[in-house]
Amino acid sequence: MQVTQQDVEAVIQVALEAAALVTRMRADGLGAVRSKDSEINLVTEADVASERYIQEALAQRYPNVGLWGEESNTMPSGDYFWVVDPIDGTSNFAHNLAYYAVNIALQHGEETLLGVTVNPVLGRVYYARPGAGAYVRTTDGQTSRLQVSAVERLRNAFLATGFPYHRDHAADNNLAELGELLPRCNDVRVLGAAALDIAHVAQGVLAAFWEGWLNPWDAAPGVLLVREAGGQATDYWGQEWRLRSSSLIASNGQPGIHDSLLEGITRARRGLAESLLPAPR
Repeated sequence: MQVTQQDVEAVIQVALEAAALVTRMRADGLGAVRSKDSEINLVTEADVASERYIQEALAQRYPNVGLWGEESNTMPSGDYFWVVDPIDGTSNFAHNLAYYAVNIALQHGEETLLGVTVNPVLGRVYYARPGAGAYVRTTDGQTSRLQVSAVERLRNAFLATGFPYHRDHAADNNLAELGELLPRCNDVRVLGAAALDIAHVAQGVLAAFWEGWLNPWDAAPGVLLVREAGGQATDYWGQEWRLRSSSLIASNGQPGIHDSLLEGITRARRGLAESLLPAPR
């Protein structure tokens, strides 16, 4: 399957329409909020409606491409499939905090062929194709090529991270990593939407982002953005991030940033009584 700019524009349009849908639902009072596998892992009517809309809209144009979405969570059998997060940052959305995204990637197995991340609040569209660069488009139609930051030292690095839903009952919950890295960097933000955090690494706003227990739909579009913007994306063991990786470090690729994060995270995790992150095979 050859992905063209026409395909990029078609997927952007679907993502923008889904973003408009969740914005309307937010304005109308959101609808029901319920918990999934824990009290703090929320899903809303808007999540379900957005995924259904994306699935139907993409199926009309690409009938032979399956879909693996956060809410349906059924892995397709075909080689080509979409990975979709209908609202990344649902807790932010549910609490009316304006930092969440619609996330869509096209996969050929492990290879990401197209990534689109839309910020519904600001109307910003981040998109990338392999070898074609990464871009951001604003509501006035202006498009800029993304480039990671040039920060070289961890001491000067502005970072972001997130925490797993099991943080209330397991010691392996990113607090050790935060305690190790926070004193050594410029600052760390916990913003609650990995899709936008990773896009901001590609944009050069953040020097790096790290988190464990991300799902493919959280990270796949952003990893492509970062790589196409000149950055680096690995797991906590330094291996290239793949669709089923259990952890992610996305950075500007500077050794003083990426290698320092790898070293700091390794050092922090050595002190854990138990690791809940499976090591790569």
